[in-house]
Amino acid sequence: MRFPTPQRPSRLQPRQAFFDSFPILAGSLVKQYVVCGKSGCRCQRGQKHGPLFYLYWKEQGRSRSLYVPREKVVEIRRQIRNYRRLQKELAKRVRHQLREWQRNLREEHRR
Repeated sequence: MRFPTPQRPSRLQPRQAFFDSFPILAGSLVKQYVVCGKSGCRCQRGQKHGPLFYLYWKEQGRSRSLYVPREKVVEIRRQIRNYRRLQKELAKRVRHQLREWQRNLREEHRR
């Protein structure tokens, strides 16, 4: 009789669980008023359509954008806010870690 070999837990599993519970999104949400280009439309007389929301981000050095439906704006804003908070926490952690290294290296040098 064959028994299934136990699967080694992936190193990505804890990370994936974190990101599933704390969704993040890098970019900017921009409110825009647009002109559609149809002749005779109200936007041709200066009354633009909108507000419409677009998500902008950089990918491989190029600016990208995506239309965001109104009902998704709150969620997108929350994910962008999460990303920015995570960036601040990470920067704080790195500064702390650098100070620790400096302190430890100075102490080792004194010995």
